[in-house]
Amino acid sequence: MENVVSKEIPFELLEYFDGETAAWGLVVDRFGNLQRTFKVKLTGKRDNTKLLLKEYFSYNDGKKEYREWVITKTEPGSYEGISKDTIGFARGKKVGNTIRMVYDTTIKIGENDIKVSFDDRFIKTDRKVVINRAEILKWGIKIADVTIFFSK
Repeated sequence: MENVVSKEIPFELLEYFDGETAAWGLVVDRFGNLQRTFKVKLTGKRDNTKLLLKEYFSYNDGKKEYREWVITKTEPGSYEGISKDTIGFARGKKVGNTIRMVYDTTIKIGENDIKVSFDDRFIKTDRKVVINRAEILKWGIKIADVTIFFSK
């Protein structure tokens, strides 16, 4: 991500996701096959060094999903997040206009809940747009990529 780091585009995670945000995304398996698309409505409420972020997902197959995060700024440029699905904490580090968060979580595939690792990379491209690219890993092997476009 070194080639997209910019000091001219400030990225404060808690400030960006405070209030209403819209997003669109897709999931691609490790073979490059499109698995599903989705839209997300996000509502964030900031309180000093914490953000309560509510995510409402609508998938192209008609399924809905709700996730709630509590994200804390632990020190300048460092974040910690937790949701009901995370195993432990998500830990994030900011460099310029980018933030990388890594965490373990469970996701539903069919009827099964499986433990996976996420490697999330957020890039703020301008005042209103953030692009997120995440790798989903199982036993250290990439099983899917998720791309999300956020807009204020």
